[in-house]
Amino acid sequence: MVLKPVPMTMMAVLGLRKDRQIVISVLHDMGIVQLEPLSKDVASMLKNERDNDLYRQVSDQLLRIKAFKTVLPPNPVSSCQRFPTIDNLMQAAKSIDIDSKIASLEREKENLLTKINETENNMKLVEEFSFFPEDFNVLQLVLGHSYFGRLDSKQFPSFKKALETNNLDVFLYSKEEKEITRIVLITFPNFPPHALATAVQEYNVKLEAVPKLNGTAIQLKQSLGIVLNELTQKLKEIDRQLGEISKEHYANIVCIEEQLEIENRKLEVIDNLGVTSDSFALEGWVPKSKLESVEANLDKHTKGTIVYELETEENPPTLFANPKRFKLFEAFIRFYSLPQGKEFDPTLIFGLIFPVFYGMMVGDAGYCLFILLVCRWVIRRVEGGKRNLNIMPKPLRKFALTILKPRQMVKLAKAMTPGAIIGIILGFTFNLYFGFHLNGFLFNYINTTLGMQLLPASGAIFNPIVGLRRLLLISGYIGLGMVTFGLILGILNSLREGEKKHAIGKVGWLVFGWGVVMTGLALMHHGHINPIHHVEGIGYVGLLLGGIGLMFVGEGPRAIMELPSIVSHILSYTRIVGILLASVILADVIDFIFIKTLHHSIPFIVLGTMILFIGHIFNIIIGVFEPGIQGARLVYVEFFSKFYHGNGRAFRPFGTMRKFTYDQYELEIKEKTKVKNNSVS
Repeated sequence: MVLKPVPMTMMAVLGLRKDRQIVISVLHDMGIVQLEPLSKDVASMLKNERDNDLYRQVSDQLLRIKAFKTVLPPNPVSSCQRFPTIDNLMQAAKSIDIDSKIASLEREKENLLTKINETENNMKLVEEFSFFPEDFNVLQLVLGHSYFGRLDSKQFPSFKKALETNNLDVFLYSKEEKEITRIVLITFPNFPPHALATAVQEYNVKLEAVPKLNGTAIQLKQSLGIVLNELTQKLKEIDRQLGEISKEHYANIVCIEEQLEIENRKLEVIDNLGVTSDSFALEGWVPKSKLESVEANLDKHTKGTIVYELETEENPPTLFANPKRFKLFEAFIRFYSLPQGKEFDPTLIFGLIFPVFYGMMVGDAGYCLFILLVCRWVIRRVEGGKRNLNIMPKPLRKFALTILKPRQMVKLAKAMTPGAIIGIILGFTFNLYFGFHLNGFLFNYINTTLGMQLLPASGAIFNPIVGLRRLLLISGYIGLGMVTFGLILGILNSLREGEKKHAIGKVGWLVFGWGVVMTGLALMHHGHINPIHHVEGIGYVGLLLGGIGLMFVGEGPRAIMELPSIVSHILSYTRIVGILLASVILADVIDFIFIKTLHHSIPFIVLGTMILFIGHIFNIIIGVFEPGIQGARLVYVEFFSKFYHGNGRAFRPFGTMRKFTYDQYELEIKEKTKVKNNSVS
């Protein structure tokens, strides 16, 4: 079944200028209309309303309320509010009269934080340079300059010698440690400043001015500790007062902030409406099924507002309409390209085909069971509220988070889950469990218990190595089916768009592709393809030449140059078998090495066990990425290229997902189209 995006229609709304605020509010609360700039013909007859004083007032209040929210500590909000009109909203915002108190507390808090930071820095300095035995006040000189410094202990003797060589008007007190030497340095007026600068730069000395401190190190530790404690208590008192204010006003603030942001958006729209002295006009896209709902709600809340359905050649925006279980695959379609509003939406096809390709390419029950368990763990970990993935090894976690966000990991895990289940079923069919063959034990038990030979003693219902030719043939048929289906969709697309020549060209591709396949199968089975001696040959040649002729008529000489591509696209699906065999053979080699080491000494057994675990982990990692990438590529390139244009634009309705406020209007028919449905993931 092929679905299309939700059918869209362009509508125009004409109404009285005094009702424009109500109309915009109704459309916002419905959340089903994507507003568009007025068409050129209409815009030329109207003007924009600029310099809206109400817009400035709302913006000012929004900045004010946001400032309150930034300063006040958060509090839980248990109820929502409704603001029937913008006047009610502005009155509620102005009623929160805490500006002066908040400003005073915030200034005091900033001063305290500055003093606390300064005190903590002084305490660290006193602790670091506590080896200086004198009162720190002696370092406050009128003519001299005092510094605290640090340098590499290896450089200290040379630095000291450089200072002494230049002048004796310098005092140096030091404490050497293993790597760093700390110094108290005093220079007097006769000491040349350039000599100090040269020595500091040459020996990479870190100097800082000595702060104004009175007392010895022991005295300062005690006094600074008392000061820090007093400052901390004052800060706690300010935080307590802010907390009391927050308990009283925070719930109102977040509700008012949300509604002010909504009103700000609506006023931006109003400022860009086309207006005359008495009327206004706007245009936008709406789902066709919701047009009557828009008209009914506007008629209920305003009088004289008219809704028109416009005819336009413009491509509508795209709103997906897929079943709930397939919505996660919409992200894969957006990654490739969003479908245009009038073309086929391939999400459902991708959701059905991709897991099958993925499972076929892995084809090992052990690997797929491991992948399935990891996928379910990621889903439960993230969706269960534990957004950290700390249980994973740090390098792997860091690599994963570099590529994908947690939400994207969940989507990928959900997309891989059906593929892993299919892989488990195929792994049972192929008798592959981490490369080992375990079905024989089960089948022997069942056959012995029943006393009948119901199941093959080998355990493999189908052996991918022995049945390689059949697998390649099956993958070829899959390729032929996918390419044929894609071309049929392309033909239908071209006919719908009125491009008959393109449709004829695609029919030519279809006929030629089948001609190549039929001829190839005849050669494989030693059939007769000579048109002179056999009727079958006439049919094969007829398909080939007929397809080329239709391609030439539909697409011109360019199509002839691309004849090999139809064959390569069909044969490209044989990579399904190639990736499966690569995984099977690698697993078999790993298991073979492990089993061989069991017949040797313990060191060889340990080595073999390490090879077993590391090799299978490596093969699983390949099994996660390679089948996923190649499976998506087969759909994107070999299938989508036959019918899919893409380059669509997402449907982004005018509206807001409310958390703390109710809609302003009670709407008769209300089925909101959530904006997040078309957000780019």
